[in-house]
Amino acid sequence: MKIETNEQGETILKEVFNGVGLESRDGEKFGICMRDTGFEFNYAGQWYEAKNGLLCKFADYNNPTISREMARH
Repeated sequence: MKIETNEQGETILKEVFNGVGLESRDGEKFGICMRDTGFEFNYAGQWYEAKNGLLCKFADYNNPTISREMARH
């Protein structure tokens, strides 16, 4: 993992192939990791993929119609 900051003071993480988890004070959890292209993340126990401008649940990965529909929302 590489860590940088930008001009706005944001922390930029690169090459995050092992997941990063966030947990709110109320116990909500969000996990994210990078792949060679795109991202995988988990929220509320469901895994999603964000890749090539599309967002889909892993269960919907092989259904491009669902993937395109989810990307609109």
